[in-house]
Amino acid sequence: MDFKFVGASSVIGKVIRIDKFPIVGFVMLFVLWGVVSLSGVLNSFLFPSPVSVIERFFELFLRAEIFTDLSSTLIKIFTALIFGSAIGFGIGVLLARWDVVYKSLSPMLDFFRSIPATALFPLFLIIIGAGDLTNTALVMWVCAIYLSLYVSKGLRSTSEDYLLMARSLRKSNLEIFLHVRLREALPFIFVGIRTAVSLAVVVIIVTEMFIGTSHGLGKALIDAAYSYDITKLYATIIVVGLIGYFLNRVVIYAEKKMVHWEGK
Repeated sequence: MDFKFVGASSVIGKVIRIDKFPIVGFVMLFVLWGVVSLSGVLNSFLFPSPVSVIERFFELFLRAEIFTDLSSTLIKIFTALIFGSAIGFGIGVLLARWDVVYKSLSPMLDFFRSIPATALFPLFLIIIGAGDLTNTALVMWVCAIYLSLYVSKGLRSTSEDYLLMARSLRKSNLEIFLHVRLREALPFIFVGIRTAVSLAVVVIIVTEMFIGTSHGLGKALIDAAYSYDITKLYATIIVVGLIGYFLNRVVIYAEKKMVHWEGK
């Protein structure tokens, strides 16, 4: 038996956590959807049966119809999350390091956080132009703004008692940062990461729908709507939902592994 395969399967199972209660909820939704579809209350063309949508869902993968759009969207999401989070973390550290920087910049960052990302579409289009780079840059902006505020808040909330204890043990500034400040800030950082992940999926999909792009799930959604391929539209929506759900579960799993002491 391949123990690496078993280990990987165990980790994936813990990440996804297929419990009976969530399954019951999805089954109830599936049944309700089927009842409404069969009742004829809604137009069967615009509200197809769940069976036909599920069949179309599997066809998208079996016929490799969705692979190009799926890979394009995932690449943009992960690229924006990686670089945006790195920038946000760096800004958050600077905000936490110097009070004058925090007092000067945090209100401005909070102001930009209050602006919906969709309101910045025209500005990014003018500056960068239509294309995949615009989608990625906008999500990087969102991730950097949100994560910088959570990182700075977490680093600044470190207990003074812990800092005094570390200094009394003659720990270096780097050791204090890594083992005291960063450790205490992790719960705040993961809140920022979860927020950034959720917004990344939303912004990427929406921008793919309305900003010129060659491939992506957002483009697949809008193309299906324009061509009245309703079952593909519903099936692609399910794919987008699964991406968001899985990414959220990955972050939750990582948080439980890294912040295992919280609540104890």
